Amino acid sequence: MTNIKYFFQKNKMLIIIAGIILVCSIAIAIGVYAQITNKNVIGGSQEEYADYEELESNFEDIFSNSINKEATAKMDINYDDYIYCRYDIQEEKDGYKINAKIPMFKIETETTKGINQEIYNTFATKIIDIVNNSVTSTIYELSYVAYINNNIISLVINCKYKDGANPQRNIIQTYNYDIDNDKLLTIQDILNYKNLNKSDVQNKITEKITGINNQLKGLNSQGYNVYQRNENDEMYIVDNTPNFFLGKNNYLYLVYAYGNKNYTTEMDLVIF
Repeated sequence: MTNIKYFFQKNKMLIIIAGIILVCSIAIAIGVYAQITNKNVIGGSQEEYADYEELESNFEDIFSNSINKEATAKMDINYDDYIYCRYDIQEEKDGYKINAKIPMFKIETETTKGINQEIYNTFATKIIDIVNNSVTSTIYELSYVAYINNNIISLVINCKYKDGANPQRNIIQTYNYDIDNDKLLTIQDILNYKNLNKSDVQNKITEKITGINNQLKGLNSQGYNVYQRNENDEMYIVDNTPNFFLGKNNYLYLVYAYGNKNYTTEMDLVIF
């Protein structure tokens, strides 16, 4: 007993230090666990651990003008058979500057022909108009990215348009194509694929837009010129979500790009 008492007296400082280290380690572990378990929960089940803020901040970086081969694709799919750059236009003259890579579906079905025609009508005809009629300084940039997740191809087009003294517009257009069934998928189809409950998705959209709007109201009251969201706009109803796609690792992006209709670069992303 004397030896044990002598050991503790002699090593008292080491024991205290070891105890402090142990307590700190436990505290750190608890903190990490709390952060992980605080991740967004959809439909009562734990969502995949993801840093949604990082996905949002890196959104502009995804447009590689190619198919993202890190998506979850079927092994027997030849990527090059589906999406390709149909028009690569780089031209700069007095009055305009164009840097556009316009994608289209390579496979030809009734559905993909319709998609290709819509892409052409929306983006290619605008370029023709700029070349023929631009009398002010116009900048037109277009890039894209595609993902293949199982049997679904998601094509995302990002267009930046600056016309004269008007503010720049950022336009996002998405298509989600079911390879096996040759059809465009609705938002409900994607929710079913992701096994997401519509009410839970609606709650997250409402919470996100309301939170952003509250922040903007504060900035607006301080004299800042901000793009105010209309929380009651029907675009925020799940079924009316204008653009959505499945990205890398099957993450679902809901995209509210206000530049689609207005002169602004503002957009909101809600990610699952």
